[in-house]
Amino acid sequence: MTEAPSREWGVRVRTGCRVSFTLIDLNGETGRRNGMASMALRSPGLEAVVLPHHENAVEADENGSAHREAVGTLLDRLREAWGGPPAKVVIRKGLPPHTGFGSGTTTAVAVGRAYAQFAGLQVGTAEIARTAGRAGTSGASPNLIERGGFLVDGGHLNPDDFAEDPKRYLVPTRFAGGGKRPPVLISAPFPTWPVLVVIPDGHQMHGETERQFFARTLPIPAEEARRTAHAVLMNLATSVLEADYPAFCRAVNFLTYESHFKRKQIDMQSSQVKYLLEEARRGQEIDAVAMSSEGPMCYAFTRRPGAAVRWLSELREAGVVRDFWFSGARNVPADVDWIPVLDDDGRTTVD
Repeated sequence: MTEAPSREWGVRVRTGCRVSFTLIDLNGETGRRNGMASMALRSPGLEAVVLPHHENAVEADENGSAHREAVGTLLDRLREAWGGPPAKVVIRKGLPPHTGFGSGTTTAVAVGRAYAQFAGLQVGTAEIARTAGRAGTSGASPNLIERGGFLVDGGHLNPDDFAEDPKRYLVPTRFAGGGKRPPVLISAPFPTWPVLVVIPDGHQMHGETERQFFARTLPIPAEEARRTAHAVLMNLATSVLEADYPAFCRAVNFLTYESHFKRKQIDMQSSQVKYLLEEARRGQEIDAVAMSSEGPMCYAFTRRPGAAVRWLSELREAGVVRDFWFSGARNVPADVDWIPVLDDDGRTTVD
């Protein structure tokens, strides 16, 4: 089915979340800035449906409600730009917001993909991201929705006046606006290593707090940007492509404990996040650990799952950790498919 459907059909989108290893170049003297090494995880995942409705509307679960207004605005923009039909978006399973899962961009682009199909249109993810005002810093979420797996993007070409005021352009995605989607430099399936997702009791860094942090911290020294870029290209990416677990763990730990910008991000986090990372470094339970974006979500890799679970259970009892679970890479694109609608309330036969 490719044409816009009758009122008996809706569209469902399901995808994973984005986790970040690091932003790559936050100096920009080479003529490009940003870029990110990232990957898609299966859990937590996002599920939303676009249903026939007499006017645009958005419903959401608790997690998805953080982006309800933004999704409503996007739906209005897409309908106006494309001449599409009115629709109701229901975010059945939202990503935890402001935690490090890329929830804002992932939700916007996924819903946009579903609405495009609902309207019977072939529209690229890059256009949806621009309309949503996303991909101005990193292209991770839009690219991972199309591909899944492990990904390194090349960031953005600097404008001619970048050197006059780098801070104007070195800003979080929300404040960068919609831009040309960064090119994909490396895209590959991530190995089958389990990923231990950990939610510490930490700060949710977003909005004006995040913008001020970027303004204080950037640009970073050029030598630090080069060290990070080298670690991503010659250590992290190669270890993923060769499925070399020890080399991968060394690369992840370098980015967490020694790269300049990640240390600044960790410095902004709670004492619980800092304690978790330091204990992971000293102990034998965890082989490597990372904090995604500004956190507080961390994710770890271990060959001793029993010991790791016991350690995290103790930290949960102590109030350091709120929750944890094992996940894994999502090495496939987002699923976007038609679903039958049974009545005007949007009931479907699809769970």
